[in-house]
Amino acid sequence: MEYIALGSMSGTSLDGIDLSIIKSNGQNSFQEIDNFFEPYSDELKNQIQKTLNDCYLTNPNLPSLISNEYVKSLDKIITKNKSLKIDILGIHGQTIFHDENLRISLQIFNKKIITQSYPFIVSNFRKNDLLNGGYGAPIIPIFHQLLSNKFRINNCVFINIGGVTNITIIKNKSLKAYDLCFGNSLSDDLIRVHSKEFAYDKDGCYSFNGSLIADLEKQISLDVFFKKDLPKTLDRNYFHKYFNDLKAYSQNSLENTLYTLWSILSCEIIKQSKDCKIILCGGGRKNKTLVDILTKCHGNVTDIDDLGLDGDFIESQGMAYLAIRRLLKIPSTFQDTTGINNNIYLGEIN
Repeated sequence: MEYIALGSMSGTSLDGIDLSIIKSNGQNSFQEIDNFFEPYSDELKNQIQKTLNDCYLTNPNLPSLISNEYVKSLDKIITKNKSLKIDILGIHGQTIFHDENLRISLQIFNKKIITQSYPFIVSNFRKNDLLNGGYGAPIIPIFHQLLSNKFRINNCVFINIGGVTNITIIKNKSLKAYDLCFGNSLSDDLIRVHSKEFAYDKDGCYSFNGSLIADLEKQISLDVFFKKDLPKTLDRNYFHKYFNDLKAYSQNSLENTLYTLWSILSCEIIKQSKDCKIILCGGGRKNKTLVDILTKCHGNVTDIDDLGLDGDFIESQGMAYLAIRRLLKIPSTFQDTTGINNNIYLGEIN
């Protein structure tokens, strides 16, 4: 039996809410129905950014403000698709903190506000994983495996470049996943120091003609995270310990500093992608600097859009898929994706 689910996701890039409606049996079928993006207001984005910077929830109303944005965006996509009977909603919330050592992952929203309008939801997707010995991330790899099977692509890696970059490796039908490296968050925050016009390295516009800063590359590449055993996860701000150094280098050349960050990320992707097709997802797939470095060093790189999907909405589609699997009590997280002790379904039904 197939179900229609609406998934929603607010990523660590802090740009807004991605929403997707899909149809699936929770196992081997998938149909994309609709996608929608609701950008955060500048005020809300600044409040979330301040919470991340302070490591403290200074505004106790922030979960309610985020939930109001969720309800507004849910209303829009559901009204647009009013002929559909949506069976279940998956609500992720906004990640503000993640620590694999503490086994804590915080996604904030006010469930009461959302359930007043939409009572049948799945949320707290990471809780079951954390309670069963997992790191709570990444949780979308099972959806990547579905896409791999749908498009008959074996021996591939899905690279999701959001605020953090995570990787799903699919070889001979085996599934492995983990957080790989920083993503857009480090460069986004650096650009905000220099420019009010752009909030990120749009299409690689700041970095495309840059050059490698060898000392900076060596400094970051030697970070202990890259030597950690698998699986492993990252908080959005883990690599911000280098932020003062990045600011100093960027005073001489923002272009070269950003180019160096994309070069480090490219090297980490290529290390894990031998004999595999690289499939790029998330906002970072649009960065021409990153794509140029990757394609020069690896002969088999594709944008997931080339498969007929919208790469901006893979995670929100994945949340819808996880919601269906929770409804059916089908495991969605595994030893080789989060380090969990027991394969288990994800999410709580309201």
